Amino acid sequence: MDKFKQMQLQIMDANLSSVNVCNRPSEGWIVAIRKSLGMSVQQLAKRIGISQQAASRLESREVSDTITLNSLRKAAEAMDCQLVYALIPQKGKLKDIVQRQAFKKAQELVEPVDHTMMLEGQAVGNKEEKTKQVAEELAENPESKLWD
Repeated sequence: MDKFKQMQLQIMDANLSSVNVCNRPSEGWIVAIRKSLGMSVQQLAKRIGISQQAASRLESREVSDTITLNSLRKAAEAMDCQLVYALIPQKGKLKDIVQRQAFKKAQELVEPVDHTMMLEGQAVGNKEEKTKQVAEELAENPESKLWD
């Protein structure tokens, strides 16, 4: 992996590791924040510049995951809040995702070659070691065929 890509991966991992993630309240962020502020749906609607019914639909669309980021941002701003949007790795860091995918892809590449060569009496050798070696090469150059 070239230095720029490696640095980008390290910077992203460092930034993402400092993000404090919490679960969305069951009623949604808009309702939870609005109620915490002591604001009515009608007051929120007025601050956004929409009808009360439209504000209620915003709240229900958030809970059903059909709200747009633009609408969520407008609701946040109307409550003097900031929308924070991020994609956070489910396990570990981005580098770990690349390594897991590289190992998976390496297994896909090594297995058929090992099987064919074994039938011809020319086994690849230590299949686990060869898989590990191919995985390392793929992880070093993740733009290769890693995600095919």
